[in-house]
Amino acid sequence: ELERLLDAKCSTNLNHTFTEISTLNNPIKGSLGFLTKAGDYNLELFKGLIVHDTYSSENNNLILFKTNNVMKSLSTLLGKISYGQNYSKSKIFENVIIGENVSIGDNCVIYPGVFINHNTIIGDNVIIHPNVTIGSDGFGLYKDGDMWQKIPHVGSVVIDNDVEIGSGSTIDRGLIDNTYLRHNCKIDNLVHIAHNVIVGENTAIAACTGVAGSTIIGKNCTIGGGVGINGHISICDNVHIHGMSMITKSIHTEGEYASAMAADTVRNWRKNQVLFRNLHKKK
Repeated sequence: ELERLLDAKCSTNLNHTFTEISTLNNPIKGSLGFLTKAGDYNLELFKGLIVHDTYSSENNNLILFKTNNVMKSLSTLLGKISYGQNYSKSKIFENVIIGENVSIGDNCVIYPGVFINHNTIIGDNVIIHPNVTIGSDGFGLYKDGDMWQKIPHVGSVVIDNDVEIGSGSTIDRGLIDNTYLRHNCKIDNLVHIAHNVIVGENTAIAACTGVAGSTIIGKNCTIGGGVGINGHISICDNVHIHGMSMITKSIHTEGEYASAMAADTVRNWRKNQVLFRNLHKKK
């Protein structure tokens, strides 16, 4: 059945039922996983893997599903197991739309215009301001020939106690794993938290910041307005990033970081740009 669904060739003729799919970051014993690129991974907990045609393994206990496009096969599978699309108006919070299997704790304030997708978990004393979207699909795409195709998301969002989310912000749900906002983190207006991001406790993020997918932000951090944070990196605890900075690599040492150039007259800015572009010529 999986061979047909995944358009893949299975490495065994034995019958086996998979009940869960999991990722390299959070493997589940006996589950079906997937590899998109070669690497030295711990695969002990997996029973099966979706892999590229060229993949080989010395582990004879692994059931391999070989395909020429791993993400296309994964996308087809996730599309089959995606949650339903039934939404309703909250009976407690005015003009709030809620999906299925949503859990909301005590003493929460959720303003009108908020959308909360399936399987979201919200703790106690959480404040969500107007027009926040929680649990939208992340920017998950794969190439099929020359066309971008969508990857369905089946993860969710987990929001711990005492979190506040400002107006117009978007918190994407995870692809398979969850997106987490830890205890007492504070999110300003118009912030984008992408899929599978983890924001540590007591961390505050100012307006118009964008955090790309699968990034981990530590505890007690502050992130200024308009910061851009790359995906698949980590920021350690007690880091303070100045506004308009661009974070492209992981930060492993606590302290203050900045990258944006302060405003100046156009005349001075143009002179500085010329100097900057010619720095590589200086010895």
